[in-house]
Amino acid sequence: MSLRIAFISVVLFGVGSLVSAGQPTWAKKAVAFPEQCWSGKHKEVYAYKDCKPLRVQSPDGESKVEVFYRSINEGEGEHILHAFLRITTRTQGTRDAALPDGFQQIDLLWSPDSRAFFVDGGNGSAYWGMWVYVYLIDDPQLTPRDLTLEAQRNMVRTFPPCKAAAPNLEGCNLDPRTCDEAKMEQNTEGEYNMTGIDWVNPATILIMAEVPCSSSEGGIMCQVMGYELEIPTGRIIKRIDAKDLKRDWQRSMAWDFRIPEPPKYCSHSSNTAR
Repeated sequence: MSLRIAFISVVLFGVGSLVSAGQPTWAKKAVAFPEQCWSGKHKEVYAYKDCKPLRVQSPDGESKVEVFYRSINEGEGEHILHAFLRITTRTQGTRDAALPDGFQQIDLLWSPDSRAFFVDGGNGSAYWGMWVYVYLIDDPQLTPRDLTLEAQRNMVRTFPPCKAAAPNLEGCNLDPRTCDEAKMEQNTEGEYNMTGIDWVNPATILIMAEVPCSSSEGGIMCQVMGYELEIPTGRIIKRIDAKDLKRDWQRSMAWDFRIPEPPKYCSHSSNTAR
């Protein structure tokens, strides 16, 4: 199944005072909020009224993430509200942090030991562009960390794009003679969808990786793997196939995950570039 963005109705979330928050898209235990809101006639999914301050307390009660919005003038009477984070801890005080580039709804989930949190979001469509970043509260710069490099590369090896059946199932989706190295390099920059599902423990995050559900991916479109990744290195601790991901982690997913159909590959006798 595609990692589809399902924009859901707004509910009330209260910490100290009532504020507006959305239902999470991916991580069932997360708190959700819009990354951007639009004013005027060009507003997209989220209108100005949906972007309201939000406070997310850490499990130990000693730290908090607050979501605020800055207005940017787009001209011709149009403004966009952009979310940013303000993190307060007992040892580091209060600091601001930027969110990665994107415009879809954000899921935010603290680690069990309150020393980190991850955010899910996206800067693409309903089919591609999903990302996950981790923030370590002891990091002086509060830099959002993309820990998915090893998972991206493992997806290329697990579902070889150069051997994927072409959309018309005749020949290969890509030319196997030339694309292996190129595809591996592309996936160092996050070509496949990555999204955080839950914390396995304070030092391990569970992510779901997906080949975008686009016919351009040929016979491997929509293929899914789960990965347990070490914090902060991103080292793969465990690989989880789609069947086991559904069985063991559906309880942590905010949507009904469906196991994709098996991948389709081109025959060895047909290496036609498509």
